[in-house]
Amino acid sequence: MDPSEHSRDRPGSAAWTDISPPFRSTPAAPGAPLPELLRQGHYYRAALLAVSSLVADSDLRQKEVFELLYTRLACLTLINHTPLAAKECLALGDIHSPFYLSEDTGECILPWELRVLAVRLQTLAAGDARRGIQGYYDLAAYARRRIRGTSDSEGKIMWKDRLRDLGLRIGNALVEIGDLEAGRRHFETLIEAVTNAEEKTVLSSWVAMLCLRMGDLKEARAWISTGDDDLEPDEASLIESPRSAKRSQSDVLKALLNMAEGDYDNAVTEWRSLLNGPHDVLAKQNLAVCLLYTGHLSETAQLLEELITENHAFYALTFNLATVYELSTEKARDRKMQLAERVAEGLRRNDAKAVGRRMEWGNVDFKL
Repeated sequence: MDPSEHSRDRPGSAAWTDISPPFRSTPAAPGAPLPELLRQGHYYRAALLAVSSLVADSDLRQKEVFELLYTRLACLTLINHTPLAAKECLALGDIHSPFYLSEDTGECILPWELRVLAVRLQTLAAGDARRGIQGYYDLAAYARRRIRGTSDSEGKIMWKDRLRDLGLRIGNALVEIGDLEAGRRHFETLIEAVTNAEEKTVLSSWVAMLCLRMGDLKEARAWISTGDDDLEPDEASLIESPRSAKRSQSDVLKALLNMAEGDYDNAVTEWRSLLNGPHDVLAKQNLAVCLLYTGHLSETAQLLEELITENHAFYALTFNLATVYELSTEKARDRKMQLAERVAEGLRRNDAKAVGRRMEWGNVDFKL
């Protein structure tokens, strides 16, 4: 790699200034090793260190090179610099090429996680979404071969898990390109193949969500009812039951269905009933949205700000709260900057509990 290609990463560069000012001073231990930066959520600094190690150290072993490259690309993706990651990923070329097969074992030398990530990034770089779907199918064929050729039971479980993950990624890719009907049929075939009741319930909820997105409210309601039918007769009354999450998941879908039908009053009632439960954060966020649509702007802001105070910051939350500020005050930019400062301070204050949480947020996260 040419170091000049990565000058955009350095402090003072365009990539650095994309980070909201309150997060540029978020401390990271001087000289912290890569695993520590990743643990602390300093993905920008981790991306810098990974590429510096690749460029500066000529004695890296093959495995270390690929691990650093994966870390670099994954971190760029996590800090919303996916186009740069996609461009850099092109250097790998065809990941299915015989070039990457070991002369000793005949197996691919690229780490599995890097291969899966590369499919998506190279698809974005090429601008051909269907190429990504084909790439996942190629990996799925490889996984099936490994399942058939592995006698070790743990190895078989690992490859079956990877195959199942690829199935989900194919469905998501179909939805991403706008082929919602194909995505729905794909997820339905996955449900037919699943024997685990809990996994079947989760996939059923995904299909229900997809039906909502397609505007097929009748079919969405049918899938929600399917989830209800999977509950044991007395399960709904067992609030402390380990499986009672199924019931609350069904209630979430019913609330979303009300929103899709424009019935915000009933949606408000549904979301309020879910407060202080396992979906409390989701309920507050969507309750605030419903209240916004029903003209209760001040209560909307109060609910969203409560989530910030409770250190539950995430992109949809900060985006919605920034929108509320734009609708309610002429000093929206000042309020959004204060919001960024609150999120940054909350992450610093809860550093010990924020393992793996992103510590460097961009201006776009706050509509700045």
